[in-house]
Amino acid sequence: MFNFDHPKLAALAETEGYSDIVDFMEDCALDSLVPAICMAPGCDYTAELEPDQRTGFCELCGRPSMKSGLVIAGLI
Repeated sequence: MFNFDHPKLAALAETEGYSDIVDFMEDCALDSLVPAICMAPGCDYTAELEPDQRTGFCELCGRPSMKSGLVIAGLI
């Protein structure tokens, strides 16, 4: 099931310059590196990571909490 309503996904799309989450997903769906965001409360650090990343290291808060936008949306 897709989850385009997640607040972190909206923040990630906005950071990448998109006002529409569907457009954001379409543009990065086939890339080898995609935008990811830290899922830790209070941290919105973003980076380019693998499309299936679920526990990437956040360089800002130091937690293994980076998640790909494709994973957050439920596409992977």
